[in-house]
Amino acid sequence: MPVSSPARVVHTEVPGPRARERIALGAFDLQHGYRTVVVDDEKSQGVSLADVDGNVFLDLFSSFALGALGYNHPALVEVARSEEFLRASINPTSTPFLTTDTWLRFMAELKEKWAPRGTERVFCVDGGGEGIESAIKLAFMAHATRRRVAAGGPADPLQLSAEAQERVLDNEGTDSVLIAFRGAFHGRSLGALSATHSKITHKADVPAFRWPMATFPANRWPLERHADENAAAEAASLAEVARIFEQHDGRVASVLVEPVQSEGGDRHASGAYFRGLQALCKQHGAALILDEVQTGVAITGTMWLHEQFDLPEPPDLVAFGKKMQMGGCFATAPYVVTQFGRMYQTRNGDRARAMLATATLRTIDAEGLCAHAAREGAYFLDGLQAIADRHPALVSDARGRGFLLAFDLPTPAARDDFLKRCLKRGIFASYTGSKSVRIRPHLVTQRADIDEALGAFAAVAKEMA
Repeated sequence: MPVSSPARVVHTEVPGPRARERIALGAFDLQHGYRTVVVDDEKSQGVSLADVDGNVFLDLFSSFALGALGYNHPALVEVARSEEFLRASINPTSTPFLTTDTWLRFMAELKEKWAPRGTERVFCVDGGGEGIESAIKLAFMAHATRRRVAAGGPADPLQLSAEAQERVLDNEGTDSVLIAFRGAFHGRSLGALSATHSKITHKADVPAFRWPMATFPANRWPLERHADENAAAEAASLAEVARIFEQHDGRVASVLVEPVQSEGGDRHASGAYFRGLQALCKQHGAALILDEVQTGVAITGTMWLHEQFDLPEPPDLVAFGKKMQMGGCFATAPYVVTQFGRMYQTRNGDRARAMLATATLRTIDAEGLCAHAAREGAYFLDGLQAIADRHPALVSDARGRGFLLAFDLPTPAARDDFLKRCLKRGIFASYTGSKSVRIRPHLVTQRADIDEALGAFAAVAKEMA
């Protein structure tokens, strides 16, 4: 059942005086300058985000899609108050070697109910970026092993000659590459960063692998009005990917792609496009890695967005994070690495986070939140499109699947002005890309909340038009 949400009210500037005082207190934090809101965890309920100055916002941000069930959902509160959660929190374990029933039950339930079709194993880490890194490593390991065996070498790298092992340790190993996409965001660690292409601030001054980048189609919306244009862009992108495969002649280990380029501006492609990518990967012996860190766990109306693409085979690797309360990747059988220690971290699985993940996933099932996100997201998108139709010079490209929604303003300055005006009305949304408003409602957001948001958006658009 939905958690009751306090009425939205804004009676101070944001950040207010108490928030500014607390932000200054935390100035030792390298990231302190980003902060606008200091949350009052006790007063925040449901989809209402309360701050320490007594302001209450409708939260359409959900911490960059991290939140799933709103604030203080009873199912999560019950878990957090349990003795088992207490023990899991205070007794850290190196989960690959030492674990408890908590983790093992989570593994069994995850495989049975929520893992993507075709999954053989899962590898769990702390966050989505690490999940991407893990998927990249698995793809490279499988690809290099196939190439080595085809050349008459051993499957196990420990059986390489001493000279070959020394070359690996001296960073003279594989010449394999992966294909990523312009506009992508996969994280800020060095491997994921080399596949990221969304903003210069992410990558400036940091060494990178020289991996090839292809053009992502970035469909125009409404889709029915731009069908020919979108089809042409997708065909051109697939042709470009095919050329990259040919240019690298067996060296491409994987194609890494987001089902929706979220940080890059909520850029979409069709199911036919992803089927085309999968066909190219299969033709050239490369893994298809889907980055579902932001698009996974019910936000688009299915547990995993790629379920909507009608792929003839399961994707080889699927990375996750955010709403799962941890990061990691799912792997099909050809990408399961079995050599001892090749895929390992000290804490490959936080048992307390596993309990929160289990409660979140069970609640999604029990409350029908996949179908809810699909239905209410479609209603939300229709409302956004109506605003765009009334103000075509200001609002454009209203787009989305389920509760993963966005629309564009003419310039970055106009977008930022729009968001500030909405915040004064108690609507907390966020930015993405260069000029897009990003909307990420909690899965428990109700029709009345959507109507409130649409009313505020319409009023701000009328002011700015």
